[in-house]
Amino acid sequence: MVTPWEELFKKVKREEIPPIPANCLAPVSGPINLRDKIAIVTGAKGGIGRATCFALAREGAKIVAADIQPCDETVEGVKALGSDALYVYTDVTKPDDCNKMVKATVERYGRIDILVNNAGICDRTILEEVTLEEWNRNIEVDLTGTFLCTKAVWPVMKQQKSGKIVCIGSVAGKVGGVISGPHYVAAKAGVHAFVKWCAKHGAPHGIYVNAIAPGPVWTAMTLEFPYTDAAQPLGRVGRPEDIAEAVIFLASDMSNWITGITLDVNGGLFMTL
Repeated sequence: MVTPWEELFKKVKREEIPPIPANCLAPVSGPINLRDKIAIVTGAKGGIGRATCFALAREGAKIVAADIQPCDETVEGVKALGSDALYVYTDVTKPDDCNKMVKATVERYGRIDILVNNAGICDRTILEEVTLEEWNRNIEVDLTGTFLCTKAVWPVMKQQKSGKIVCIGSVAGKVGGVISGPHYVAAKAGVHAFVKWCAKHGAPHGIYVNAIAPGPVWTAMTLEFPYTDAAQPLGRVGRPEDIAEAVIFLASDMSNWITGITLDVNGGLFMTL
């Protein structure tokens, strides 16, 4: 008996690989080459943000370091790597700030190729003790900030017909939390869902949108957290560079056939929760 699939295969049998459609905005994946690409990184002062700026600059990208705090060390480090950098004061919870960030970038560099939505906070308050103020603050920074920055760059990337957006989510948003509070979990789960919507609607315009789900990572923000190397499948707590290198993958041509995913970069922790 011939199955419907076998009939289909007979109809589409080809002797050579067909060309990519002329109107397709997704080129075949290739090596990393970010030379002269323009990248905005929010939360660029320290931790994952700074490491991401340095990794992007190492690959040739010019950096817009966005943060509510001065980013002198980040900017100086980028320049030491031979690239250019611009600091822009940005409160990601303020629409005007996000729009000014985009305007300053376009005025300086003429385009925006990469956005890394990294700015965030992490509270560990349990449900019974979470105040509405705490809840709103986590949602505002982690989720609304991602929305506002993405919304601000969207018209520029649509006009260019290209762009890569990488959002920093969390394994907590996938598994319901580890030591983080319900407000943080809800915000990061929202980021993962938001990424899918943006990926679907951005694809026809050449805009890629993906997320990364870190696990425990040592940064200034997490030094007081009860992380232990023994609890991690790979035997150590993560470092900012672990996340930054994953950003490079998703922001470069290496991932030209990947959009709408949340990439686990958590040392295998997702398997144990």
